[in-house]
Parts: sequence; C-alpha cells; structure tokens
Amino acid sequence: GIRMEKENKLTRGLTLFTLFTLITGAMVGMAWAILANVFLDRAGPAVMISIGVAAILTLFVGLCFAELCSAMPYAGGAYIYVRRGINKFVGFIAGWLLVMAYAAMMPGECIILGKLINGVFPALDPSMVGAVLALVFTLVNLAGIRFSGLVQFLLTAALFIGLLIFVFAGIPELELQNFKPFFGRGTGGIFLMIPIAMLAFMGYDVLPQAAEEVNAPIRKMVFIIPVSIFFVAFMYIAVLVVTAGVVHWETIAKNTEHIPIMPSVFKALGPKGAYIVIIAGICGLITTMNAFMVGGSRLLYGMAQDGEVPAVFGKLSSKTRVPYAGILFIGALGVAGSFIQELIVLFDTAAASVLVSYFLVALTVLVLRRKEPDLERPYRIHGYPYIPIIAAIAVVPTWVISLAILKVWALGVFAGWVIIGCGYYLLIRKNR
Repeated sequence: GIRMEKENKLTRGLTLFTLFTLITGAMVGMAWAILANVFLDRAGPAVMISIGVAAILTLFVGLCFAELCSAMPYAGGAYIYVRRGINKFVGFIAGWLLVMAYAAMMPGECIILGKLINGVFPALDPSMVGAVLALVFTLVNLAGIRFSGLVQFLLTAALFIGLLIFVFAGIPELELQNFKPFFGRGTGGIFLMIPIAMLAFMGYDVLPQAAEEVNAPIRKMVFIIPVSIFFVAFMYIAVLVVTAGVVHWETIAKNTEHIPIMPSVFKALGPKGAYIVIIAGICGLITTMNAFMVGGSRLLYGMAQDGEVPAVFGKLSSKTRVPYAGILFIGALGVAGSFIQELIVLFDTAAASVLVSYFLVALTVLVLRRKEPDLERPYRIHGYPYIPIIAAIAVVPTWVISLAILKVWALGVFAGWVIIGCGYYLLIRKNR
C-alpha cells in the first residue's frame, strides 16, 4: 500500500547547503560551454530571453515538486506523488521512466568525461578514465550521504568559482557591438529555444529523492528548489553575456570546435584560461553524475519499499545507512558505459523520460488538491490552479523536442523501456 507515515531508516546527513549544491550541481553540467554555438546560432544573444522564460516555466514545475515534497517528504519523489495522486500504475510508469533517466546519466557522463579528460591528457585512455570515475563515485556514495554531500559541495564550489572567474575576467572586455544584431535570427528563434533551454535546468528533481536525508524543516528544504533555479538561471545568463560579448557572437555561433566558447575564453583569460573552463566543465559533469547516483539509488529504494522493484534495492547498509544495491547497480552501468560506448543511447533518452514525470507531477498537484483537500501541505503553491496548469502545458513542447532530436534506435530504446515496464507491471501484478 501507500506509505503514509513511515519510519525513516536513512541518515539525515545533508544540510540545506549541501542540498543546494546537490541540486545546482545536478542542473549544471557542461552544456554552457559545449552548446553555446547552438544556442547563439538559433536565437543570437536574445537567447538570454529564452533562458529567462525557460527559468520561469521551470520554476512553475519546481513549485509543483515543492508542494508535493512538503506533503510527502519520502525517497521516491515523483513516483510516490503520482502513485498517490493518480494511481499505482501511472505512479509505477513515472518511477520506471525515472529509473531509466537516472541510471542513464551514469554511462553518458562517464563516456563524455573519458573523452574530455583524454583531450587534456592524451596519454590517458578514455574508457579507463570513465571506469575509474564510476568506481570512485560508487565508493564515495557507499561511504554515506554525509561524505557524498561533502564531495558534491567541494566539486560544485569549484564549478561555480571557475564560471565566476570567466565572467569577471570577461566583463572589462565586453563590447556592445558584439551583441548586434541582438535578435540574431529573428524572434522565431527565441520561441524555439525556450523549450530547449528548459532542458538545461533539469536536475532539481533530485531534491525530493534526498528528502529523507536532509536535516532541516521541510518548508526550508523545498524553498531550495526555487532558489536553485534562479541561481542557475543567473549563472547561465552571466556566462552567455560574456561568451557573446567578448568576441562577436557570430564567431561563437559559427565555431564548430568541441568547446565553442574558447575564442571568448582566450580573450578574457588568455591561453591558460582554457584549463579553468575545462576544469569547471569536468567538475560540472562529475557533480551531475554524483547527484543522479544519489537520486537514482534513492528512487530505487523508494520503489523497492513498495515491492515495485526487487527487494534488494530496499536494503540499507548497516553501517552507512545507504541503499547500497542501487549505488552498485548505477556504478556498474557507469563502468559498462565506459567500455561499451553504444550505451550513450541511454543518455540520449534521459530527457524524454524525466519530462514525462514532470508533466505527471504538475497533473498530480491538480488531482490531489481535489481528491485530498485536507492533506497537510506545509508549502502550498500561490497562484493555484494557474501555476500547475502552465507547468503541465510548458513541459509538452520540451518533451516533443526531446523526442524529435532522438535518433531512431534511441526512440526504440525509449519505447521498448515503456513496453517492458508495462509488461513487467501487469505480469507481476497478476502473479501477486
């Protein structure tokens, strides 16, 4: 059945500060450096407007998570909410898709990190680099939530310090004519880029997964969601202002190199600046990987508690109180991905999978307000029902784009995973 009040067996080892770095680190990878050419090419410097609008729409989805998390602060997050609000089957599918998304981050990040570090140190084999990182972060997570929270804090600090060094060094070099024409390819590009920019904010959904491990009142905890979204939006826009204003934005838009922001970096920071940006990017990729390892293992733990996935995922280490089976499973995927590059296909499907749960969470807010008006909600959305309705509608074009950019076999993997999930659920249910 649905767990109403349940004994918390996980350790409350996260502070509000380490929680903040867990979710900002999950949101910011390295897209700000690698995809800057795509963003500027589609919308010119006006893409900053797209990012601002995307941040507001993301905030609306985030507030839906905040309301539900305040009412049900359990590991499992979206899976728990949708199961209770809509029904067990839809809840299972939300959880099943999130399992794929969270698990898929690991092989994807290991493959990308292996290539990136090999680019800086050609003597290092990319597959070995990825595998070693997967093993290291498996051990970090097995050591307990306090330790993984501390490692996350240090790496996230390095990421944002690197970004701020670039921003502050670039401000004196800004020239207004570099932003012209501001609306680059016309206003159509701005609208096109809003749903794509929403993908750059994904990761705040890790917070509900860690809800049982935060040593803070629930109202303060859910407040970290909007704070993180605004902070990340500010960082993205600051980096874009410098990227597009230090050299003419079309120089970046037309740059086909692996890290297209390098002309701006060289002008702002000199040749050594490349290392600062690459180290910040590596830290961003690792913080994303670590956060999804925390999130994925807690999601599996929450689902195992309800008997939806094998019981081993619901077992905790007697010493560190972490769900060790989920951590080992996600770590093993990272090692596998490092050697089997084709597993990047899982990474490609992650966005489409997560967005389904975003839509269902917004819907669940509407359903539960009608179904259980007396449910205790320490945080309630102001502007109900408009905010959850806008949130649900805003997710749809982003989801359509996330499917449209998939290659045929990635689409096949996504569809196959849904079919396997439905089959597994119906067969297991019948046998129960």
